Amino acid sequence: MVIVHYGDQGPTTELANSMVSFDADIRVIANDLTPRPAGLADAISWHIPKRNLGYGDAFNLAIATESRPAYVLLNTDLEMPRVTFDRCLDELKRPGVGIVGPVLRFPDGSLQSGAARLTRWRKGPRPDVDPGPRTVDCTWVTGAAMFVRGEVAHGVGMDGSYFLGGEDADLCVRAALVGWRTVCVGQCSAVHLQSQVISGSRWYYYSARNHVWWARTNFGTATAALNWLHALVILPRVLAADILVRRNLTSTRLSLLGLRHALRPKPDRAQGSLPDEPLAGRVMAW
Repeated sequence: MVIVHYGDQGPTTELANSMVSFDADIRVIANDLTPRPAGLADAISWHIPKRNLGYGDAFNLAIATESRPAYVLLNTDLEMPRVTFDRCLDELKRPGVGIVGPVLRFPDGSLQSGAARLTRWRKGPRPDVDPGPRTVDCTWVTGAAMFVRGEVAHGVGMDGSYFLGGEDADLCVRAALVGWRTVCVGQCSAVHLQSQVISGSRWYYYSARNHVWWARTNFGTATAALNWLHALVILPRVLAADILVRRNLTSTRLSLLGLRHALRPKPDRAQGSLPDEPLAGRVMAW
C-alpha cells in the first residue's frame, strides 16, 4: 500500500494508522521531504525522496524494488473502510481486471467519483458517473484510491511526468490498450476529503497543462488543440473570479503559465517529472 504524503501530517498519520490491521505493507512517500511523524505506527515505513516527485513518480518509487501481485495507491485525505479495501482486492483477482477503484463520496455522502468516463470530443476526464450498486467496467478510476494489479503497475507503469493530475486516467487508458480492464466497485465506497491537503489555485496550472499533454499523448494533436482552446476560452471566467472574488490574479497567472507550458513536449514516461517541478511554484508558494 502506497500513501503519497504532502503537507499536514495529521491526515496521513490518521489514514496510515487506521489501516495497520489491513494485512498490508504500508509505505508513505513524503513528497514534502518532512521527517517521520512521532505518532506513526512502527509497522509503517516512511520514505523521503530526494525531491518532490509528484503523485505518479512517488508511486513508482515505492514499488521500484519489489514485485507484488497487487498495489494500492491512496491520497492522504481518505477514509477507507476495511470492507471496501477487501472487496476491491477481490475484484482485482478476477481474470483480465488490471485496475479497480471504489466509489468515492464527499463527507455528506454525495458522489465525488465513480465509474469515470471521458467526454466525447476533448476526451476530458469525467469522474462523477454513478455505477449503481454493482461492479461495472469503466474507462478510468481516480488515483485517489486505486488498486493496481502488479503486472499493470510494472508492465504498463504510471507516467510520473504529469506530476499532479492526469496520471490516473492515463494509466487506465494505456492499460486498456494492452488488454486490461478497469472496473469500479459500486457496492462499496470510501470518503475523500478532496483538496483538504493540497488545495488552492495550483490546480489551474496543472489542469491547463496536463489536459493538453494527456490528450496529445493518447488521442493526437487535434484533441490536444481542443483542450488548449477550451482552457483559453474559460480564462475570462477565471480572471473575473480573481478580480471579484479572490482579489488577486494568481489563478489567472497560473492558467496562462499552464497554457504556455502545454505547448512544450511532454517528458517521456521513463524520464519522469521535470526536475524543476512543481512549476506552479513559480507563481505561488507551494
